[in-house]
Amino acid sequence: MTKKIRLMDEEAKTSETGVADAPVDGAVADDVYKKQLMKYLEAIDWKLWEMLKLMRAESEEKEGK
Repeated sequence: MTKKIRLMDEEAKTSETGVADAPVDGAVADDVYKKQLMKYLEAIDWKLWEMLKLMRAESEEKEGK
């Protein structure tokens, strides 16, 4: 069974790249963008870790047969 994750808040407006639009102020925009990017990358990292665990379990199951 697959499990969907939400990478961004639904309320945030997203651009074509899928990253929420940041405020216009330069320093604040960079900070907000970096925080959103880190959250997005952490979600990807978590999903990759889950996929690795599933593949290892499947591999061990095949070896055991």
